[in-house]
Amino acid sequence: MMHSASLEVNATSKHGLDYIVSEGQEPPVEIPGDVFDRQRVMKDFHQSLIEKQCVFVLGVGGIGSSIAMCLVRMGVDTIHLFDRDYIEASNLNRQILFSVGDIGRSKVETAAQHLKEIHNLRTNIYHYHIDAVKNWSCVVDIAKKSTVIFNNIDYGAVFDYAINSLCKSLGIIYVSGSTYANNIDINLYSGLLNDPCWACGNLTNDSFKFTNQELENFNDISSFLKEKCYISGEKFESIIEECLNELNIVSPSRSQFSTLFMPLYQKKVLELLLPQSIENFQSIEFIPKDRSFPTRTVGSWIGVCVSGSCLIVNTWVQYLIKNRNLTFDMNKSFHNWMQINLSMFDGGYYTTGFPNQQDLNCPICSNVKQIAERNS
Repeated sequence: MMHSASLEVNATSKHGLDYIVSEGQEPPVEIPGDVFDRQRVMKDFHQSLIEKQCVFVLGVGGIGSSIAMCLVRMGVDTIHLFDRDYIEASNLNRQILFSVGDIGRSKVETAAQHLKEIHNLRTNIYHYHIDAVKNWSCVVDIAKKSTVIFNNIDYGAVFDYAINSLCKSLGIIYVSGSTYANNIDINLYSGLLNDPCWACGNLTNDSFKFTNQELENFNDISSFLKEKCYISGEKFESIIEECLNELNIVSPSRSQFSTLFMPLYQKKVLELLLPQSIENFQSIEFIPKDRSFPTRTVGSWIGVCVSGSCLIVNTWVQYLIKNRNLTFDMNKSFHNWMQINLSMFDGGYYTTGFPNQQDLNCPICSNVKQIAERNS
């Protein structure tokens, strides 16, 4: 049996193992006790590159917990874990860092504890039981130290828009993923100036719309948006005032609220979230939370969460390695597999994928290019 004293978790730096094994090439002699040897010797794998990564994981629930486990097992340098929720009984069938005795505990504190006790090999692990929307400045501070953000927070399209804008502003990789039932969605955006971003192919319009049934309870703008979208804060009130002044309306009707006020509110919010100002807010409580369907309407299970998480991390790893090894055309968009369905009753997986393409009219990409031009 090998004792812990015989383990080597820093063989890369200690023995200068910066090699990459090419097709048909024999790997160098194995370092005794090297815990990363089996991934180090994979074709084109770059272990030293992985060990330099500082990773920011937003949300440690169904996929975030498994993503975090994958990352520490791979040996990334640092991981920052962010979540505000507590563990519930319904989480335990798929959120693999938690057990029965953890019900009621902070997700992020428990995840960090179990990662350190069971899974960690060499990674610096930091955790924050914080609301990302209310404490946006903390998100910005951690992002500035990171090389990639994995966004697993199910807040809605406008929050995704904000995280994407932050990554584009900082020039770091943005990875987002979601799983439900048998479905896996994966997105990767490089953060590079001339590459596409999340906003090139996604819209936020639905986040600012309400059904007729929802509008039946409309009376006061402020109280309505607080109740339906969890919007709050001083900035929220000032945006309302700006919109009403521009529209020259004191108390809008339901129709005016829906057709005039909300489109203008959307325009102002998205302008605030552009790269030119995204790093400046203490809070972004002025963004709407989507009224999305609850998980229980579609279900989820460990198969889709764990396999989805591994595929999400793999998308990032493959991009890193191919980019570093220059094994693909840099002028060609990275092929981003978007949707995978695990239903295998006929013996096969279903996948839908397409390469990212930058939208020349994308407000985030356009804004970051304007900033680059001014600074050049």
